[in-house]
Amino acid sequence: MKSRILRSSASFLLVALAGASTAAAEGRNPGSLLVFPEFDTRPGRNTLLTLTNANRDPSGTIVRVEIVFLNGTGPQSGLCLETNVTVFLTPNDTFTFLASALNPNPQQGYAYAFAKDVQGRAMSFNWLVGDTLLLDGVSNLDYSVEPYSFRALTPIGTPTDLDLDGIRDLNGAEYEMAPAKMLIPRFIGQGGPYASELVLINLTGGRQFSATLDFLVYNDNEEVFSRNMAFRCWTKLPLATISGSFSQAFLSTGTTHDPAELIGVPQIETGWFEIDGNIAASTNTAILDPAFLAFLIERTGSLAGAELAFEMGKQANGDLLPIALGGDLQ
Repeated sequence: MKSRILRSSASFLLVALAGASTAAAEGRNPGSLLVFPEFDTRPGRNTLLTLTNANRDPSGTIVRVEIVFLNGTGPQSGLCLETNVTVFLTPNDTFTFLASALNPNPQQGYAYAFAKDVQGRAMSFNWLVGDTLLLDGVSNLDYSVEPYSFRALTPIGTPTDLDLDGIRDLNGAEYEMAPAKMLIPRFIGQGGPYASELVLINLTGGRQFSATLDFLVYNDNEEVFSRNMAFRCWTKLPLATISGSFSQAFLSTGTTHDPAELIGVPQIETGWFEIDGNIAASTNTAILDPAFLAFLIERTGSLAGAELAFEMGKQANGDLLPIALGGDLQ
């Protein structure tokens, strides 16, 4: 057990600065491709989506943005089926809409939006920002989460589809690469009033592929527990169903936990976890180390909060969105 209270902040700061990288974190930037990790248009639910053109040049041209809604629920034959719509944004323009107004299907899944030119080709336009607000009904707020942003890497205004396959490649040539791993800095022990949910998006292979992910779950005493799970397209599932390592009961009685944590409320257990891709496979193709996205929703009773995961590393095999059995390799 270690003390979490640092008594000498000055000496700690010197040590931290001595070991810090000289490169500051980039932070999140406007992009040409936004991935909204969840929308919900099922009965009794709705989602408020926002797209904003942060290009402040009043002489700039209107940008076309295609929004692709991807169904993530129901039978496997219906997973990742698309509903598409195109909207137009002038410079400094913002467009907020109920997802059900543009996608009338009662669905739950994710969406992505990308800039395109007058010929309908995906293009570089790194001024798009956005937001997602999940609603319980029409007016009751549930939680908000920002989209993942990917900058195009071709010159502004030029097509991004370098291989002419109609797929948005997160490969470091068309758009920025996808994360290699995702880190969730905290979860609360599951059980009682606490019921967290994890949202996952598979970015490798496409509609026909199932992705297996590896989890490393750490408790508050640096013990680690491993687990893997498979899913297709998109999923939102209770954290407790992934592994018993997330449960309050296991963390408090099945591990050598730190009895002083959570500081201020020591009867509540906490931990953190890392997710890494293992394999994505269709009936005839397998791709190692698939790319994916994730975010955690923590909920107690009727209250909820959400945040994107931290990212570690980059990898070049993310795509939006192949439909063949061979994925983007076909």
